[in-house]
Amino acid sequence: MKKLILFVVMLALALVVKPALAKQDGHGVMDPGKGVPLYVVIEVNWDGTGDGDWTVWGPKWDPQVGVGAPLTGCTDCLEMNYDFEFKGKTVQFDEVYVPTVDATPQSHHVVLHDVDGDGTYTGSLSAARYEYQEGYLYLDRIDYEASFDEDGNVTNFRYLEYEHKKLLE
Repeated sequence: MKKLILFVVMLALALVVKPALAKQDGHGVMDPGKGVPLYVVIEVNWDGTGDGDWTVWGPKWDPQVGVGAPLTGCTDCLEMNYDFEFKGKTVQFDEVYVPTVDATPQSHHVVLHDVDGDGTYTGSLSAARYEYQEGYLYLDRIDYEASFDEDGNVTNFRYLEYEHKKLLE
């Protein structure tokens, strides 16, 4: 029954989001031919000790990581609460949006892969967030890269969250 309810919700969401993405009539903020334009990139870095850093890269509508001045950010301010579980050539964990972000869904199960056995795991969430807020459609995707020592301790954890945003009528 739960699967049926989830299927109905996802189908309804697809029917609502697809027309919004396809609309190209010149109203609102758009990127012609691409649907929902990239707004900002959020970069998170953590060396496995203490708290992580985050930086929001712009300029808005044409963000590039590491280019120009960041829009905002902080050092050693992001609590990193991950329970990493190693399974074969994968590491798995749950990613939960911070409480100040009302996202749908609020959390994801992430699976990263170490395809070449070098201890670096990579992967992505292609639809991390889809949300309507204050007249805007938000769509996020996240690219992860994580490295661990031989004891399974994080030595490097980085992700780039690409926030896409479109004004709806």
